Amino acid sequence: MSAVVELKGVSKIYTLGSNKIYALDNVNLSIQKGEFISVMGPSGSGKSTLLNLVGCLDIPTSGTVLIDGIDTSKLNDDQLTVIRRDKI
Repeated sequence: MSAVVELKGVSKIYTLGSNKIYALDNVNLSIQKGEFISVMGPSGSGKSTLLNLVGCLDIPTSGTVLIDGIDTSKLNDDQLTVIRRDKI
């Protein structure tokens, strides 16, 4: 069974002045069809960033986000809209 959602080495870095803030740092995640997961953690731990990446609302600084095997970084805005509408 292949993963419906897969993150491979995903990092998201925000720059605040001269500071780099790692919201996610080299995250690997695989979610199979029919699987239920919870995203839990303290404030500022990257939960919203993770969900924004999986929901194709943001792009990672590095790494790959795959939805049904499709690399979302290679899609234009219209294609991302289709993924959000049909898959997420």
